[in-house]
Amino acid sequence: MKHLRMFVVSLLLMITAMTACTPNQEKKETATVAGNAGNFLIIRGHGFSQDKAANKVIFGEVSAQVLHADADYLLVQVPEQKADTVQVIVAVGDNISNAMLFEYHPTRKLVAAVQGLGHDAY
Repeated sequence: MKHLRMFVVSLLLMITAMTACTPNQEKKETATVAGNAGNFLIIRGHGFSQDKAANKVIFGEVSAQVLHADADYLLVQVPEQKADTVQVIVAVGDNISNAMLFEYHPTRKLVAAVQGLGHDAY
């Protein structure tokens, strides 16, 4: 009886893990983040590629520079954008994340741009 319970619990955990790791099939607006062009933004999640070039982060219709990529998070620099609030999505191959909203602060402008940061900085 004890082995049957362990089997059922293991089976339920496996089913839960499989459904939790299924790629998102629909785009939903779930969060709003505010900031400025040039800010650094950490996007946490799962399923990202460790090859930063394989991850695409798009603010509205403008691609962000991915500075660091890990399986659980991305570090990106917020691109300049004319719109006040834009949708942000992450694409890794054919998988596309749910959308979040990014609200640009209207009074501040780009202060510094980062180019060519080495991996050792993180």
